[in-house]
Order: sequence, then structure tokens, then C-alpha cells
Amino acid sequence: MKLRPHHLLCLQKYTGRGYDGPFTAHMNELVRRLTADPQEPVQLTQGRDDVCAACPHLVDGRCASQEKVTHMDRGVLEACGFAYGQVDSWRALAVSAENKIFQTEQFNEICGSCQWIELCRDTRKGWIDGNEA
Repeated sequence: MKLRPHHLLCLQKYTGRGYDGPFTAHMNELVRRLTADPQEPVQLTQGRDDVCAACPHLVDGRCASQEKVTHMDRGVLEACGFAYGQVDSWRALAVSAENKIFQTEQFNEICGSCQWIELCRDTRKGWIDGNEA
């Protein structure tokens, strides 16, 4: 699976709400897949990834919110010591992001400009391998 770095956060806090029906159905499938196999290899990618595939903000292969998501991706890379192209299991990447971002002030710094920030703040726990983290 290919994921933008900030999608490590989005997937953990996902509660079944999304931009529209097709996007939500797609996210449900990704969560099901990662829950079924937390050891699934994930490659951190720049630009369009597996989450973006169903996003209504993807216009001509480019994110309509590119500046915002680039900032969030950069924040996750820096906070976790990750690099584009890095491959590890979903679980390993998610645990690192959970510990180094959700448990710190980095969360507000990285995700503060996201329209979903309040929903994520209200979601006290995230999931990593089908269990609350």
C-alpha cells in the first residue's frame, strides 16, 4: 500500500465519516484491509496515494489542497524521522506516528489547518491493528 505520510494519522483517527459516499466506502475498505493485516507493507509516498484514489479533491491527478497536505506530510516525516520511499509495516509506521505525534504538541502543529481536526481531537483513541491504540 502507498500512503502519504499524513495519511498515517488520518487512517488511525478515521471514524467512518468522509467527504462523500464513494470516499467513505474506499476508506472503510482500506481500514478493513489494514485491520486484517497490520503487517501489510506500506510505502511512504509523495503525491497521490491509495487514500487519494477516491478523494473528490483530486483534480487532474493533483490535490486541490496541495500546499496544506504538503505541510502535513513534511511535519509527519520530520516528527517521526521518516523519509519518502520508506517501506515498513502499517503497524510499525502507525505506532511511531501515534507515539511521536498524537501524544505530543506535534498533533496540533501538523494537523491544525485540517478541516477534520475537531473530529480527530474528539476521537480519543485511534486504532492500529483493530484495537484501540
